[in-house]
Amino acid sequence: MTDTHDNLHRDWDAMHHDQPSMATDATRDTEVQAAWDRSVAAHEALAARPGVTFQADEEIVIVLHPGFDTLDAIGPHYFLSSMLGATIHLATTGEPGAPVVSAGGLPLTPTIALADVADAPTVLLVPGGDTSVLTNDPHAMTDIRRLGYAAQVVASVCTGAIALAAAGLLHGRRATSHWSVRHLLAGYGATPIDERVVVDGNVMTAAGVTAGMDLALRLVGRLRGDEYAQFLELGAEYAPEPPFGTGTPGKAGTELTALAQDFFATVEHGLRAPAT
Repeated sequence: MTDTHDNLHRDWDAMHHDQPSMATDATRDTEVQAAWDRSVAAHEALAARPGVTFQADEEIVIVLHPGFDTLDAIGPHYFLSSMLGATIHLATTGEPGAPVVSAGGLPLTPTIALADVADAPTVLLVPGGDTSVLTNDPHAMTDIRRLGYAAQVVASVCTGAIALAAAGLLHGRRATSHWSVRHLLAGYGATPIDERVVVDGNVMTAAGVTAGMDLALRLVGRLRGDEYAQFLELGAEYAPEPPFGTGTPGKAGTELTALAQDFFATVEHGLRAPAT
């Protein structure tokens, strides 16, 4: 099925630019014309909803670092790129133009170097993975700090919160992260909160991996209105029903949780705050 945001972008462009469209093509049959008319009316109805900003010009920066968790970036990207008029910058901490490979082996081509991102983006979002590659990179930390202080919204998914914390952006803030490293936030001056998404002023942090999609929808609601976000949630059929129900330590039980904690031990060790 065609993605909701593909329909939004394609149909809105066709309606508002001098392109051939089903609405003006006399050769189209009446059923196709009726479908087009319904789609046009739906676009206009959504745009007219109270509290909805249908089109804007947000500048959103997603930081790509080697070994980022694939869904941490792709999940939020799906919903954020659905905001008509928003620009998504995939900012690399490495060489411009060189693909950045996720922990799962997916290469993504960045659109800009992190150091070249202009000040004051609308959103700075740091995905997780082994973010020690960020915390151990002084240049990356400098850029994240610079952009974080200027951004309207600072966000993270999973262990991306540790990078924000190491940059000093979570000091005195309530925040969350992946359950296996959430406790480390305290070492950076943040208050760890066991919630899927935590909002503290202009800082939004998500728990592990899949929580990034929840954060993205909350962010869309903040920027474009709740009904816009609700529409995207419906269009994506985002209604998770995990088959095993072991997605949190409380649900997984002590034995499986202990095994997973040991599995993530090297990541947890690498993200600890430096001893003072």
